[in-house]
Amino acid sequence: MSPRADRWTPPGRWWLPVLFGLFALAATGVNYLSGLRDLGTQVEQAESRRLFERLVMEQTRMRLQNPDTPQPLVQQVIDGLARYQGLAEAMLVRADGMVIAALERKDAGRPFEALLNERPELAHLREFAQGPVSGPTLPVLVQRRAGTDELVGVVPYPTGSRLFTVVDLGVPLAQRHAQLRHEVLRESLLMLVVVAALAVLLHLLWFRRAQRLSATLAAFGEGRLDHRTGLRGQDELGQIGAEADRMAERLQQQQQQLRQLHALVDRSPAVVIEWANRPGWPMTYLSRNVAQWGYAPEELLNGAIDWDDLVHPDDVAQMNAEIAAHWAAGRNEYRQEYRLRRADGGYAWIDDRTSIARRADGDIDSISGILLDITAQKQAQFALREQSEVQRLFYDLPFIGMGISSPGSKQWLQVNDRLCEILGYTREHLINTPWTAFTPQPDLDRNLELLQAMMDGKTDHYMMQKRFVRGDGRLVHTLLDVRAVRAADGSLQRLFATVQDITEALQSSEALREQKALLEQAEGLAGLGSWQYDAGQRLVLWSNQMFRNIGRDPALGPPATLPDYLDCLHPGDRERIADFMRSAGSGGGVMHTEFRRHPDLGPERWFRASLEHHRTPEGGSRYSGTLLDITALKRAQIALQQTNAELERRVAERTEQLSVANRELEAFTYTVSHDLKAPLRGIDGYSQLLEEEYGPTLDDDARGFIVRIRRGVGQMSALINDLLAYSRMERRTLDPQTMNLHATVARVLDEFGADLERSGARVAVNVPEISLMTDREGLAVVLRNLVGNALKFAQPGQPPQVEVGARREGDRHLVWVRDQGVGFDMKYHDRIFGIFQRLQRAEDYPGTGVGLALVAKAMQRMGGRVWAESEPGQGATFFLEFPS
Repeated sequence: MSPRADRWTPPGRWWLPVLFGLFALAATGVNYLSGLRDLGTQVEQAESRRLFERLVMEQTRMRLQNPDTPQPLVQQVIDGLARYQGLAEAMLVRADGMVIAALERKDAGRPFEALLNERPELAHLREFAQGPVSGPTLPVLVQRRAGTDELVGVVPYPTGSRLFTVVDLGVPLAQRHAQLRHEVLRESLLMLVVVAALAVLLHLLWFRRAQRLSATLAAFGEGRLDHRTGLRGQDELGQIGAEADRMAERLQQQQQQLRQLHALVDRSPAVVIEWANRPGWPMTYLSRNVAQWGYAPEELLNGAIDWDDLVHPDDVAQMNAEIAAHWAAGRNEYRQEYRLRRADGGYAWIDDRTSIARRADGDIDSISGILLDITAQKQAQFALREQSEVQRLFYDLPFIGMGISSPGSKQWLQVNDRLCEILGYTREHLINTPWTAFTPQPDLDRNLELLQAMMDGKTDHYMMQKRFVRGDGRLVHTLLDVRAVRAADGSLQRLFATVQDITEALQSSEALREQKALLEQAEGLAGLGSWQYDAGQRLVLWSNQMFRNIGRDPALGPPATLPDYLDCLHPGDRERIADFMRSAGSGGGVMHTEFRRHPDLGPERWFRASLEHHRTPEGGSRYSGTLLDITALKRAQIALQQTNAELERRVAERTEQLSVANRELEAFTYTVSHDLKAPLRGIDGYSQLLEEEYGPTLDDDARGFIVRIRRGVGQMSALINDLLAYSRMERRTLDPQTMNLHATVARVLDEFGADLERSGARVAVNVPEISLMTDREGLAVVLRNLVGNALKFAQPGQPPQVEVGARREGDRHLVWVRDQGVGFDMKYHDRIFGIFQRLQRAEDYPGTGVGLALVAKAMQRMGGRVWAESEPGQGATFFLEFPS
């Protein structure tokens, strides 16, 4: 039904009485039509029965009389029938066809056939004149003439006479019709009276109360839940009214609870929101605590601000994809996290818990969400994740061993790869064996003593130099730093230890001490003392020979100030040396002077002093110098040639001693490299034999251990070779010669032929015919390393692209090697040329970190310089500059 039809629907108190009245009139009309339809049949049946009874009675009377009854008596019988209502004709016909009596006396004595011919309306009697007559019970026939309102009655007599009667039904039909109309009118009036009484009764007992109930329900609909119907009784309206009042009370309580709930929602940190499934998905509800993000609910409810526009652009695609997936899976509840723009322009992280309400057909009716600001939790989560990542990266540092152990069982609970490398055991072996099993005496007792002090709560940290027995049986010297991890009650739970391998450092320190001893021996032999002074730190360093030359007691230390130093000199030379020292701050290069020491410090001795001024990176000043004892020269001025010869001999002797010392140092370097390579070759050989002989019988983990051992041996071998190459580059004698740059580049690229073909690299050479005066081998080393790096640091999945070019710029030659590889950040520019400095993980790009240091050292030795230009992901260009 349309809204317009609903609007014009009359109230029940109007249409129900009308409906009852119409029903009463319809019932009366149906009754009238039904009576009118049966009127003819009823009248016919009644009149036929009455006529039949009269004819039976007349037949009986005629039988009682003599058949020879005179004509007047028979006529009297016929005249008696005339009083029958509606009788139209009556006649008695003898067997010979003569009418002996008739209703109209003039017809008596006439032939029956002549009468029928004269009166055609009676012609139908001819069919009853002959043949037997039989009725339902007696031989009396009463029959309605077809198509007319006439009843025909035939009575046969034993004498053969027959009595014919014709009765007109029009009169009884009219009477019955009039009677029926009277009855219908009476029933109609009665029904209208009953309907009126019923309408009044319904108004009093139903409609007036229903109107009150409707007004109260309308008030409920307007939110005025304090109204009540006040209806009582056991009838339906009374029950409905009582239920409506109880419903209002419940709704009033629920409304109060709803107000409290709204207040709780508005005061809570959770924002409640609802959308309706209509075009545009309009927002139908939004709690007021959306103000925490700087918005008023009305701005979003009236569409002034679109909710989707507030979602972070980077989160929109993922959020919509997740919603589509949830809807496709038929989920009615799901959670999402995304960022929402606040009114101040910042973004808040939102935990959105969405619920979907569906209709009976399964379509979505509405979507509601509970939104919680989790910005603080997200920030804490990101901070924790960053801290965990930093801790993980720190724990996995390749140059320091780390482990966590139990103070009670002395078992390692966790170790990193570097600690496994230092101790020479697998991670499983270290974790399953207490660290006391790897510690020799007396280091073990000292370690346990420090641990007991920590367990007693006397300290939370200790450090010691400690030896461990490696897996290969050798001792490794380490610096052990242990820190306590305590519970809230102060009990010791864990030990966090860092282990640094200082074996090489101790060996280097020993070598340095030996070298220092050799240097001091050389100084002693040459009578050459050396010193340094840092003006910023006011730090003075003297060699032992300086104390011997000056004659100062080493226990006093070097002079702290310049006046103290001048007090050690001859009074006659003090002023001149003071001017010399003051002029050193402004002068450049190495300055020289001669003076004598103070007479109180021993016999007269002459010294030649050398002084050089340096600028520190911080802008300060640092001085260094030597003090050579030349007393013999001064004393042998007369025998100058002899003295000079003796001096040359002594200088040569000392030079030889220095050369010997250098050769010993070089031999030491090679010995160290040999001692390092020998066990590596053993490890490599035995691991190869182990892999070849027992590889099939080992499990995957064991074979993986062998692969890692051999990879580590290869890496260590490469590192030693690179260190030796670096050492040779630093010590070798350069052989500058004129060389063709283009030919040298071609030769180096030739050496990389197999690598270029395997990687599918594209190489462009733009080197003109340029001649350089430089060391051939040094330049080849530089080009090999740069081209090798260009091939190694290519973009993953792409063939390397390498360009080698050169040009002349003024008084210098510039050579460059350019690639399209991974590149690097320029803030690490100086770092990449340091030894062992790497910007990528060894797992991603193998190497030792010595190549670019070797390039820098070679360019330095050849009198040139090297630098690079790069951006991450954009490749790198390395420039080589040579003087022309």
